[in-house]
Amino acid sequence: MDLVDLKLENLLEYDPDTKSLKGNPQILYYRQPRATEYPLDLNKGYRRYIPRNGNFPRAFGLVQHHVMHLPKPRQVLEHMDFFLNRGTMLKFMGDRTYGKETNYAACRFKGCIYLRSLWEDQDERYTVPSVAKTYPFKARQYVFTRSPGALPRTDAPVDERKQVYGMFSAKLGSFRLLYSAEVSGVSNKEPLGDLNDPEVLKTCHLASLKIDKEGRRNNSAPLWLMQSYLGGIDQLAIANTNERGHVCRPIKVVSCAKLMSESQFNIHDRLQKLHKILEEISIKMSNKDNPHQELRFKMRQDSILFENRLTSIEPPGNFNQQFIDFINRL
Repeated sequence: MDLVDLKLENLLEYDPDTKSLKGNPQILYYRQPRATEYPLDLNKGYRRYIPRNGNFPRAFGLVQHHVMHLPKPRQVLEHMDFFLNRGTMLKFMGDRTYGKETNYAACRFKGCIYLRSLWEDQDERYTVPSVAKTYPFKARQYVFTRSPGALPRTDAPVDERKQVYGMFSAKLGSFRLLYSAEVSGVSNKEPLGDLNDPEVLKTCHLASLKIDKEGRRNNSAPLWLMQSYLGGIDQLAIANTNERGHVCRPIKVVSCAKLMSESQFNIHDRLQKLHKILEEISIKMSNKDNPHQELRFKMRQDSILFENRLTSIEPPGNFNQQFIDFINRL
């Protein structure tokens, strides 16, 4: 099974100060560090690192903003079955990075099913993470800059709250999906125009950076391959760190398809697993349609354990009232 018709529909930037989203974000451009820049010190500025502290868009914040700013929202909604994010998709595809059992909720509103992880209700990102966990964000600062070929600003503190998100549409079997995912930047060599323009979005070549510790076996981990696949990323940059958090060797840019073949990783089996889970949820939610209620369930290995009843969502709820009114008017 394949994910077909994968398309970048929108790019949105989250402003942690106003806690709002805006289009046409400041996209960052990938650059290959010069030989004289190595080693890259990923510990640099750790004491000034700004964690998310629970300040990030909630599960349906991105899709609500996206839908309400569409020129023809009804046409899009009529052809979508599921709204979710990449993190949830990865869990359904078998990612066990943060544990084997996770709690989720499904809400059906006007025929569309919205899926979210209950993990965000008890978000633990309120403290500065260990220095090693900040390496991926610091590494981005070395290779992603505000204009093509510009020098990085590695003295500035890393602010994990400031993120750019992509909205992607795709078809998986019989289901049409609209999902969000964090976007690190692009590999384009020339400045892009207005990212609110669909024609400009078509020219975006999304880029990503993976951190590996030197000497670790099986570096091409399935999680990174699945993330890249769902994010429409063809080329992946890989930086190897030593025990001191330094990148001493040149960063390599490799083909995701080549990594998959070398690791004997079967993305099609993972997509089949995702489709099976979505199918079960679709059947379970077929006669339910209420934005103020959700059906909660657990994922245990490859099995879904649904609760026996719907749960009323406490204020402020999953959707803001402006969005509910907007959809009802459609």
